[in-house]
Amino acid sequence: MIRMHQLAVALAAATLLSAASPASAQDKLKLTIGQRGNWDTSIAHLGSKAGIFKKHNLELELLYTSGSGETLQPVIAAGADMGFAVGTQGAMAAYAKGAPIRIIGAESTGEDSYWYVRADSPVKSMAGMKGRTMAYSTNGSSTHANALAFVELYKVDAKLIATGGFPGLTARPRGPR
Repeated sequence: MIRMHQLAVALAAATLLSAASPASAQDKLKLTIGQRGNWDTSIAHLGSKAGIFKKHNLELELLYTSGSGETLQPVIAAGADMGFAVGTQGAMAAYAKGAPIRIIGAESTGEDSYWYVRADSPVKSMAGMKGRTMAYSTNGSSTHANALAFVELYKVDAKLIATGGFPGLTARPRGPR
């Protein structure tokens, strides 16, 4: 619920910024959004569908990505106005490396990435990852940065594999409309 509130605040800030200068027609804001179908990334879609942004002369164009790097690139290349759900470490890493971005808000606070093994695995800690495979989502993502940091911190030679992000929704979501 906190994530949704924080994203709503960021979108409200964008709405207020666009309202600061009078517009005779709807202003268009292009957004890149990681992981279509996640609850925390649905605010722009639901707000558009409910007419909230239109009421403030704002039209949102939504581009869904597989996350982090795919979400950052259109903003860096000036093809999109804002990016959402890129992951804290992904955004910080891009900024630290000189990407022409400005962080204007957080989608969530705290860490929401979990690293786990099967319950019957012999691995009991990161030290047990020596010679084993560790998956992360996509290159440049916060999970990629975490995996690299774990390998360095725990001095293990785990094999890192990019497995991709969540697939986007292909079917229309069910539920109340």
